[in-house]
Amino acid sequence: MPSSIIDKNNLLKTFKSRDRIVLELGSGPNKQIAEAITVDMIDMEGVDIVCNLDEGFPFLEDNSIDAIYSFHFLEHVKDVNLMMKEIYRVLKKGGKNAGAVPYFANPYFYSDPTHKTTFGLYTFSYFSKIPHFKRRVPTFYNDVNFQINLVEFRFRSNFFLRHRIKKLLQKLFNANRYLKEFYEEQLCYLVPAYELYFELEKK
Repeated sequence: MPSSIIDKNNLLKTFKSRDRIVLELGSGPNKQIAEAITVDMIDMEGVDIVCNLDEGFPFLEDNSIDAIYSFHFLEHVKDVNLMMKEIYRVLKKGGKNAGAVPYFANPYFYSDPTHKTTFGLYTFSYFSKIPHFKRRVPTFYNDVNFQINLVEFRFRSNFFLRHRIKKLLQKLFNANRYLKEFYEEQLCYLVPAYELYFELEKK
């Protein structure tokens, strides 16, 4: 095992004997998935494995993980293409990759100097050969082929009235794929979504 990895609870050696392995990437001190083993680049309380995630997961075998979750993590990595390839590599067939990323029109995104990548409605389509939306994107940049089960907008505000209004808009614009594409093309800067929630599956 590379010396740059800190396996705080000696969990890696148990992976082959586990019936199910779920990871949460970039969890920080407060993980959101109860059953998950947490992986982060910073050694904090609640983190199980500390490593340089910008290098992927060289310590994990192909087709060895059942599910990978991340919530506001992907925007922090240096190379999202590498990260998505690595997630695809280590997931088992039928494995799930789900989580949330900040939406590109969210003004708060630009306040955080650690954010490196923006995400829009079609970003995850670049990692799937299976058409999900009417608008097509190039799929020849990589060999990753996730099935997109869900991509939807999440709206939020710290102000009570605005928050309630945005939750109504969230229901409207997520009603179907046509409205999702209409929102991103015509309205995303007028009423910016807070984040994108995604669910992908390795076929």
